[in-house]
Amino acid sequence: MAWPPRKVRSGTTRRQRTLAFLGRSFLLLVIGMALGLLIMSRFAPDRSEGLRGIGADMVAPIWQVVQVPVETVAGIWNNASAYMDAARRVKVLERREALYRQERLKYENALRENREMKRLLDVVDPAPEQVGVFAVSGAAGGAYAAQALISGGSRNGVDAGQPVRSDVGLIGRTLEVGRSSSRIMLITDPASRIPVRVVRTGLPALVIGTNRPTMDVDLTGPTSNQVAIGDRLVTSGDGGLFAPGIPVGTIVATGGEMPRARPAAIPSLAQMVIVDRPYISELTPSPPVDDDNAPEQALPQASPSAP
Repeated sequence: MAWPPRKVRSGTTRRQRTLAFLGRSFLLLVIGMALGLLIMSRFAPDRSEGLRGIGADMVAPIWQVVQVPVETVAGIWNNASAYMDAARRVKVLERREALYRQERLKYENALRENREMKRLLDVVDPAPEQVGVFAVSGAAGGAYAAQALISGGSRNGVDAGQPVRSDVGLIGRTLEVGRSSSRIMLITDPASRIPVRVVRTGLPALVIGTNRPTMDVDLTGPTSNQVAIGDRLVTSGDGGLFAPGIPVGTIVATGGEMPRARPAAIPSLAQMVIVDRPYISELTPSPPVDDDNAPEQALPQASPSAP
């Protein structure tokens, strides 16, 4: 610090004092006006509304001028954020598309190899024969059953024990058949048992109806820990009633005694259903062989006597 201290000009000190006084006066004026408007709005609301309108008219032009750069900056920021988010989403979609392309190639190669193996082994896949497409007339049943009525009966070729499905998955099977309508047992019925397999692991299982929105999944063998949430279940073809590969449900819970699955086709939302004939018809037994006309080599031979 310089000594002796530098003298301050009187003009500078007077100007600072004047600015400080004006600032304090303006602040007090604003506070006074606010208190006045508050008191007036309390005791004279009619006059205060007019004053607020005049204040709004005075502030509106200033606010419009101030609002333009604020909105411009906000728009630039929003556009930049949207661009960055779009670029991130595009990168994610590109990586996902590359992964899907690789999986698609694997799937096509597996299909080609499967067709070649079936052709070389002369494997015959029975094609499901369709009886017809019928409308769902309504639901029937109570607390211990889950059934529905369809507008097709014996005159349409419908018979008891035929699979019923929609365009997205299995619905159930025909239970009672009339001449012009039939009653079907839904896959959610407690008496329903559907043999399925897990698509991801090929694990066999049995889907059991519970008359609730979800079904129990009874897994065979000690490998139930291989089931995960999101696994899809399709018919296995066991028993010869349902053709293999029909979607049945998706695992939604793995806790408890049995995993639970949500039906692939919600029966209450189905309006039209497809009735198929059984995947494998009942085998016709071959006629018995007449022992009298059987060839000699087919008859048991007497053991040679010992010398």
